[in-house]
Amino acid sequence: MGNEDSGAPKSGAGTVNPNLPPLRFHNVHGDNVRLYKNGFVARRVDSFCKGVAFSSRPVAINEKVYIKFLEISDNWSGVLRFGFTSEDPSNVKRVPKYACPDLTSKSGFWAKALGERHVVLDSVLFFYVDSGGDVHYGIDGQSKGVFMQGIDTRSPLWVLLDIYGNSTIIEFLDCRPQLNNRTTAVRSDDLEITSHLSAVTMSSPAPLALRNQTENNLEPLGLVRKGRHVMISTKDGVPCVGTRLSTAFFQGYTFTKRPLQIGEKYLVQITKTSQLYVGSLSFGVTCCDPNSIGIGELPDDPNQLVDRREYWVMSRNVAEDTQPGDVLIFSINNNGEVLCSKNGNPDIVLMCVDHAQMLWGVFDIYGTTTQIVVSKITSPPTNSNGCTPNVIVQTSPQPSTSYETVSAASPTMCYTPQQPMVRSNILEVNTDANGGTVLIVNLPAAQSNQMCHPSPALSQGSSIQQQMSARPPSVTIQQIQPRVAPVQQPHLPEQSPSGEGECSICFERAVDCALYTCGHLCMCYECAKKQWVRLGRCPICRAVIKDVIKIYK
Repeated sequence: MGNEDSGAPKSGAGTVNPNLPPLRFHNVHGDNVRLYKNGFVARRVDSFCKGVAFSSRPVAINEKVYIKFLEISDNWSGVLRFGFTSEDPSNVKRVPKYACPDLTSKSGFWAKALGERHVVLDSVLFFYVDSGGDVHYGIDGQSKGVFMQGIDTRSPLWVLLDIYGNSTIIEFLDCRPQLNNRTTAVRSDDLEITSHLSAVTMSSPAPLALRNQTENNLEPLGLVRKGRHVMISTKDGVPCVGTRLSTAFFQGYTFTKRPLQIGEKYLVQITKTSQLYVGSLSFGVTCCDPNSIGIGELPDDPNQLVDRREYWVMSRNVAEDTQPGDVLIFSINNNGEVLCSKNGNPDIVLMCVDHAQMLWGVFDIYGTTTQIVVSKITSPPTNSNGCTPNVIVQTSPQPSTSYETVSAASPTMCYTPQQPMVRSNILEVNTDANGGTVLIVNLPAAQSNQMCHPSPALSQGSSIQQQMSARPPSVTIQQIQPRVAPVQQPHLPEQSPSGEGECSICFERAVDCALYTCGHLCMCYECAKKQWVRLGRCPICRAVIKDVIKIYK
């Protein structure tokens, strides 16, 4: 049978987000590569090598990539090598002669050679990577199975190509769904929309009551730049505007200049977005003083912050599907719950944190979020009973159980907690006074119509009592490093893993990590990461693994 109309795939293109821009070739490429047709076509000139090329943007999981062979030579041997890389092509300072093995011998690069029998003039290669790290491929709409395995899908992935040997000219095909009402092509320049804080335009506007309540009670909150790809600019003389560079989607770390205070509310307005990437703004807290961190020192992947020795708790994608003008309000209540509301909607609990420590706010301006403006809401909240909560500030930069109140006119601190929707429990690792490490699962705080605690200003004993009653209940799973004095450990069922001894997968390395959210300690860090990528479930209880937390003994 003839291969008619081979330029179009015979099978469905799969689920492709029509809002993503089409794949083009990146401006970083090998010395013998020339780009044509607005970056859709790449041609290798001279010799048979130096044809390494990359995609202009990361690809999504299960997003099919289509490559058409426009010119085939018979002067050489070997054909196209293809795969993926987690390294941003913009950071590749020198493109080598070959993808295999010059790049594949390095961490973060995966590629293999396509069989020569598959490379025919005008044939179309398609391939994609699934969530388990398997790369599937096919020719002219006919699936050929799994091409390679072991791709780390936790980081963004760019297409890696080596236009090698007899494959001399290739083209990225745009197989996104074409909508009937899409009358004009969307330029990538137009995908980034800017709005000003003084003139807010929202696709899903915040309620009028929210805007009236906050517009006259905002005080700019100072930010500190710590990511390589973010810049801080001033508004009303305060460096409170964080903007991530358009050439990157990560390393947008910004910190609050001063520690957060219990009961204060912080308003974050999204003023710029871009549809070139996936993911969105992350928010978290840390006891790490930003003055002790250098610019670019933090990892590209925020999930790896848990590997640092300081206290870090991060919540990813807190502002999904945001538009310019969307408003987020964050706060930490007296129970240690980090609350977030979007456009005046009810609060949700992002996480529970150890508010006995001095905590700085961390924003990762990531993915679709490209610019934020951070302010503090200055008007104190008042509950329905007319009882205004005292403002609590921490007096020591180290973990402490003592607080002092700014105003102690009333001997009782009263507040009426809302009924927030709990987004998830949080697994945290704390350090005790003797240097031991304790893994804790925070449970939701008990709810009541009104909670009254003794004022922290009464005495040190009452301060400690107030702190203990205000913190959410928790369950200590295991103390990894024992204290100097022997401590009675809670009895655990025999079938529960102890977190000590050999890894239940390799039976060689020691257990040194915990699985979130189930909390089981049963594997070494290396095996746990592989289990997360390949199967995604705990081998003990089959719960979904959302993160792997390294434990330092």
